[in-house]
Amino acid sequence: MPEAERALAIDIGNSRICCGIFIGGQLNETWNYSTADPATASSHLNSLHNKYGRGLIAVSSVVPGVLPSIIEQWPNAKDKIFEVSASSQTLISGLYETMGSDRVANAAAAFKLHTLDAEAAVVIDFGTATTLTAVNNKGNFLGGMITLGLTKTFQALHYSTAQLPELSVQELENLSLSSPLAFDTQTAIERGCVIGHIGMVRYWLERALKSLPSKTTVVATGGLARLIAPAIKLFDHVDVNLTLKGIKIIGEAAADQVGQV
Repeated sequence: MPEAERALAIDIGNSRICCGIFIGGQLNETWNYSTADPATASSHLNSLHNKYGRGLIAVSSVVPGVLPSIIEQWPNAKDKIFEVSASSQTLISGLYETMGSDRVANAAAAFKLHTLDAEAAVVIDFGTATTLTAVNNKGNFLGGMITLGLTKTFQALHYSTAQLPELSVQELENLSLSSPLAFDTQTAIERGCVIGHIGMVRYWLERALKSLPSKTTVVATGGLARLIAPAIKLFDHVDVNLTLKGIKIIGEAAADQVGQV
């Protein structure tokens, strides 16, 4: 298979390292690792590189220091990795220099995948941070918002108080939101934080959509998208792999410019 038909996208986030292999333009398989254990990610990525050969490798990292610790054990790929950033990409105009590379990737994916029949697209990424990123169908950045994600909200509530327990999002799988009222501490925290997050994002979108073109596609991504997005009822698409797709799109565009793929 020609190298141009293979791509490895790596998303180094604050909590997780997400990786995806694209074959023939389609996402073939994904893996997740803890950001706190980059050695495991490095070992697996090295084996993937050996298995799939020398295709495109594109990386987004919002955690300084993690990527070098991965590629130092990955000598065959060290000089072939494209790092996504606001300044290294060429698809989206108007990005600010310090913009997180995950949001840069989301902007590129929104532009390339979700503005074909729309004037603009807006992405809500439910990760360690919850973010909003908007672009139009000409590839112009239209602004965004950032706040604390649901996992970190649980942690902040626990560490900022003397008696409230620390909850995890894994405990939310069977959470019922049929009533906002709870009769024990854990359920009160769960419903309070989740319903609050739902209300916040819904208000974000209602306000943002008033400032965006009338035909705007709304997309949810991130690890908690499947949990929260259905309750908001404003999303046209839920794609938990949107960031990986954006990383691949930016890497391919850069490689095409210099004839590397």
